[in-house]
Amino acid sequence: MIEVSEVVAKVRERLNDNEVGNYEILDSVLVENINQAILKICLEFKLNKAITRALITEEERFLTINNLLGIESVKLDKKEIESRSTIERDNGEIELLILSDKLSVTPFRSGELEVIYYTCEEVSNILDTIKLPKICLEVLVYSVLCNLLEIPNNETNFSVLVNYKQLLKLAKDNLTNYLSLMYSKNIHFSKVVRV
Repeated sequence: MIEVSEVVAKVRERLNDNEVGNYEILDSVLVENINQAILKICLEFKLNKAITRALITEEERFLTINNLLGIESVKLDKKEIESRSTIERDNGEIELLILSDKLSVTPFRSGELEVIYYTCEEVSNILDTIKLPKICLEVLVYSVLCNLLEIPNNETNFSVLVNYKQLLKLAKDNLTNYLSLMYSKNIHFSKVVRV
């Protein structure tokens, strides 16, 4: 878990925006940019994966998942559902019915619906906590910095932006390596021989 205040402090430090009470960038602007960064990270790296199961019946036809970003797999009564639709039908092969943040099957059939999905939870102020692993801190910081510096208010921003984009790329590479080590099934290390 990462504290929003920690991200804000690191961003302010890198921008030399540390005059307490007279900040150049408002906290609300930073929180908005942090939310954009969280969304990008969750989409790119498929973070915040969760699984849920619910019994769908005639009375309770939908499973609601807040802040739904993506769906990895769906099963109805332990049988994989391959197709997805946004239109309810009365006949044909069973498909996952997606209506915004509500999920069901079409044509409707009651049973246990199991969904593996990705979410993105936004933050609302600097006292909130970001539900991402600590390894994402640098990616968040550099992503926020790049977002802020893309606003054309100063010509020196361009060279600084290029540097931060390079640092963002390195931070993403580190996150990719971390995720590969955590979730890869067959990791092979080569021996390094020191001479």
